[in-house]
This record gives sequence, C-alpha cells and structure tokens, in this order.
Amino acid sequence: MVGFDHVDIKLRDRAKARRFFVEQLGMDVIGESAEHTFLLFGDQVLGLHDAKAGETPSGVDHIAIRVSEWTGLRNRVARARVVITGEKERSGSRSLFLRGPEGLRLELVWRPDPHSHACEHPAPPPPPPAEEDE
Repeated sequence: MVGFDHVDIKLRDRAKARRFFVEQLGMDVIGESAEHTFLLFGDQVLGLHDAKAGETPSGVDHIAIRVSEWTGLRNRVARARVVITGEKERSGSRSLFLRGPEGLRLELVWRPDPHSHACEHPAPPPPPPAEEDE
C-alpha cells in the first residue's frame, strides 16, 4: 500500500460543496456527471456524491487506498480473512472493494500510471471567454 488514492463523501448539497472546494480551496474539477464530482488536489482526489432520495448524508462513503501491485492482491486479502464485497476493472485502474471495521467501505485501487486519475466522466470544458464590446 502506497497511500490514499481518493476519498468519496456523500452530501445533501453537492453544488454548494463543489463551490466551496473549488472557489475557496482552489481544487480542480477533473470529472463530473449528474451524480458526482471529482476534485483533484496534488495527487489526491476528493469525490463528491449526491445522497440518494431518503438517504441521510453519511459523510465518508468510502476510502480508496492505492496499491503498488495488483498481482496476487485478491489472494493476499482473502488469506487475511477480509471480506471482499466487489471487484471492478476500468480502462485506467482496477479496484477491489472490502468491508472494514464498523461497516467502513474500503477500496484498494491499482493504476498502471500512479500519477493518473483518469475519469470516466471528464470535466465539462470551461465556458468560452466573454466577448468584450468594442
């Protein structure tokens, strides 16, 4: 394990949180869809997710820990008697989802390029600059 990859949080008002993290703290939007926003600061990502209807925003949805090697990871985790709840392969990463203590959801993520944060929902292009009247 080499460090944090990202932390995802569930929110009641994602737009308000997005404005705070982007405008007040200077984070960059690297991906966005109807349900989530991904923000980059350094090599770390913060995922903002909408709480589902009727769901209380819980704060941390899950914590993703970056691993340096994928080969044999599933076997090592299973031997440690950690509950594996899922697995996902994307174009730029592979993930193993685990159940941690007290219901904490964990993701072990491997990326071929450790500095890459490819997003399946890239950020929308910035609006064109306003034209000045002459």
